Amino acid sequence: MKSYLLILLLFSIPASVDLAIIRKEGKRERLIYGVKSFLWMVVASILFGWFMYILR
Repeated sequence: MKSYLLILLLFSIPASVDLAIIRKEGKRERLIYGVKSFLWMVVASILFGWFMYILR
């Protein structure tokens, strides 16, 4: 059985780090942006998954 949540987390971590490096200047701004983008990716994906489950 595949763990889609684990795959989601493994994708979201490097994606949010890359976005933070590209989009922000300074360590503090990058850290805050990286954490926010990681949380947005995870929360939005889980909510979208539940929405698709309900529509099924």
